[in-house]
Amino acid sequence: MEDILEDLISIYISCINSYSARFHQVLNNKYTLVDKAMITSYLFVKIIEDKKMQCEEATNSLLNYILKQIIYSETGSISLEVQQDKLKLYNEILDSLILEKFKYKNRILRKLKYQYIVLKENPYSNLLIFLEDIAEYVTLERMLSEGQVQVQNLFDNKKNTIINSIGTLDKNDIFYDAKKQIINLISGNQFNQSDYGELMHIALNIKDVYRFSNCGVISTPENVLFHSYMVTIISILLAEYCNKELNENIDIYKIMVISLLHDFTEYKGTEIIAPFKNYNDITKKMFSEIETADTNELIGKIGQKLGDYIHMIKTTKEGYISELIDKMLPIIRTWIEIGYFNNYTFIGISHTIYQDRLKRFLRVEKIDDLNNKSFFLDLLRECYIYTKGHSLEANTEYSLKFYTPDELNEFRKETELLKERPETFLI
Repeated sequence: MEDILEDLISIYISCINSYSARFHQVLNNKYTLVDKAMITSYLFVKIIEDKKMQCEEATNSLLNYILKQIIYSETGSISLEVQQDKLKLYNEILDSLILEKFKYKNRILRKLKYQYIVLKENPYSNLLIFLEDIAEYVTLERMLSEGQVQVQNLFDNKKNTIINSIGTLDKNDIFYDAKKQIINLISGNQFNQSDYGELMHIALNIKDVYRFSNCGVISTPENVLFHSYMVTIISILLAEYCNKELNENIDIYKIMVISLLHDFTEYKGTEIIAPFKNYNDITKKMFSEIETADTNELIGKIGQKLGDYIHMIKTTKEGYISELIDKMLPIIRTWIEIGYFNNYTFIGISHTIYQDRLKRFLRVEKIDDLNNKSFFLDLLRECYIYTKGHSLEANTEYSLKFYTPDELNEFRKETELLKERPETFLI
């Protein structure tokens, strides 16, 4: 388990580093290439679901697309405008570079591995390329609405490029109608009022909802869109490991989509820290009602097909694993801030890592089609022990600025008991 935890930390740090790469960097200090990729992925999933075209080729194309964003931690931005006659050569070089960088990243991973495979060009990968332009268009439009008038020319050029591309669409393309519809919506200034526009509004909103807003973050500030990217990456890698090593049968497409959408209900800015939500039975009930109302309103905006995936968080094995990762990552982030960035103020929130908030994962017993239920609870327990133990002992002098000696001793007793008697976790 410690090997897997160390891998999760390494992957998390790669995500942080990858999130620094921005497009149009001269004019843009806010929106990253990962943001653009996430927005592209949401559009892709909507089209696939609307047209009922989910298949292995769609899954592999989206999987590759999401995974390759993480190599920015090694390469920085590799987004270039390439002339048509150089495009084939550029793509060949890019494929080789991506494989090389994943091989480099995998060398230090002990259990989890990036399984990137070069795919032949197909309608799904071409759709992702088309949607990247749409993602950039809606992002530039958001920047304009925020008062960044210096991007006006970029926005106009991108809009014209999209509108003019209608003449180059292949009528034999299985996504011809979807592409034509989007282009016509943009041409007629109706995109924002469409289902696509609603989806983009939500995606860009969660970009502006920040996590850990109750404490000082030294590494990359973590917004909900970035967090969703990390949950997706890690859910994919853990699911692939479980399928290969533990004989599980986790649906990779399903876990990707669930992870992409899992925090969409926070688009209004309702990122409330867990200790407040779980303060007592009254607050638990209140926030449960708020989240239910927000979920129902959200589904009205994004449609029932995508909404079904949000419900799957509570009802499927893929949802269980995605939610497990969702709850483990803030615990891991505590140790990254303390252990890697020497941000000792995070020692002060170590008391919020308490077992009671994790009891929801006992519902694994009700998930009949998981073969290794104990694995997931063991992983959660070891994450808890590892992070809490390391965080409190990282600098005892600073720990004593937040806790009394007696409190520190109680924390130590707790982690030692869990090591000696694992069965006491979540009792």
